[in-house]
Amino acid sequence: MIQEYQTQSTLNPKLWDDDRLKPKLRENFLKIAKSFADFLLPIIDVAVKDVTLTGSNANYNWTNKSDIDLHILINYKNIKAYNANSALVREYLMSKKSIWNNNYPLMFHGMQIELYAQDINEPHTSTGVYSIMHNKWIKKPSSDIVSIEDDAIDIKADPYAYEIDKLKVGDINLTGRINRLKDKLKRMRQTGLEAEGEYSVENLAFKKLRNSGHLEKLSQLAKSEMMAQLQVEGHNNASKSLANHISGKIKLNDKQWTVVMKNLDAVEHPNGQWDYPNRCTMIPSNNITMKNVGYPVLGIDDTGYKQVMKPEQQYTYPGQRVFEIPITQKYKHILKQLNNYIKEG
Repeated sequence: MIQEYQTQSTLNPKLWDDDRLKPKLRENFLKIAKSFADFLLPIIDVAVKDVTLTGSNANYNWTNKSDIDLHILINYKNIKAYNANSALVREYLMSKKSIWNNNYPLMFHGMQIELYAQDINEPHTSTGVYSIMHNKWIKKPSSDIVSIEDDAIDIKADPYAYEIDKLKVGDINLTGRINRLKDKLKRMRQTGLEAEGEYSVENLAFKKLRNSGHLEKLSQLAKSEMMAQLQVEGHNNASKSLANHISGKIKLNDKQWTVVMKNLDAVEHPNGQWDYPNRCTMIPSNNITMKNVGYPVLGIDDTGYKQVMKPEQQYTYPGQRVFEIPITQKYKHILKQLNNYIKEG
């Protein structure tokens, strides 16, 4: 137990008539729970033993922004794959919860509906648990005090930790997913602080995520994604400048070449691909050798002349220096952009 504190005088009137869940709401919650249970198929093909409402909205420490925590209770031991690999089954359930909450962000009067597949063998640690299926209290809360158990903090924090651990640079719509997670975390903590202050489940879950390094990881991912987006912008600008240079619309001056090189992370060196393989390089000469270079390279000189240089060949350009772009998978997107911009004229 973490802390006890004073609470509200009534259960949330948006959900409850005295100490009974509102009939229409109960009906809707059961429909949502069934949809979630169906969503877990075919791996989790076991009977739902109960559907419960727990957390702040089954207690006296609610606010207008508290989550509605719906738990479907199943016996993990009845899952065929569980005995063979219990960790994999738990990973699967956490993954499905994450996908569900991202795809179906359900709300009721400004309160987010969160679903969780709970093992019936896990002990109930919350001081308020209501059986929606049987329409009665399993553990009736007290309006005088509320106690917080460590397990309640884990149940709140662990799904966020799972989602953060699954994120990586290059994911589709990573920025949107990061922003949604940040908004949810901010909302979770604010709700807890408004309701119970420093010792709320939500704030303690937030602190757990901070102490475990997950919040820092989320911030670093956001920073990396922003840098990646800026890099894509830089690549677009560099491709457009080179296309205009090749087509004769402009002739890049020294300052403009510096910008192009910076955007493509290029280096100026007479040994070019020998010393900097598979990297954009500027050769301060018009005589280029491709000896011992194992891939073709697009060369663009300072007059706008371009040609593809093949391994083991020698080339002379009309200009004074040559910018090299390796024709490799790494630069596939940039080369495609460059060709498109040239075609567009």
